[in-house]
Amino acid sequence: MSAYELISQFDSSLLDQMITKGLLRSTVKRDMEIYEFYLSQCNLGRMQARTNTAEKFYMSEDRISKIIQKMK
Repeated sequence: MSAYELISQFDSSLLDQMITKGLLRSTVKRDMEIYEFYLSQCNLGRMQARTNTAEKFYMSEDRISKIIQKMK
């Protein structure tokens, strides 16, 4: 089971509580949004999907790659 699949199982209020208590980083929701966008772009090819995601979220492709690896 991937990290994304595991985190997606939590409902929003539980996820917020876990962030508030420090069990999850405050950026986990953003990272999930980035990963979901990346997955939606993968039909264009992984490299292009990474580039599109980096442009949409104003991040480097290296940072996007790290988020993708973490969510896999």
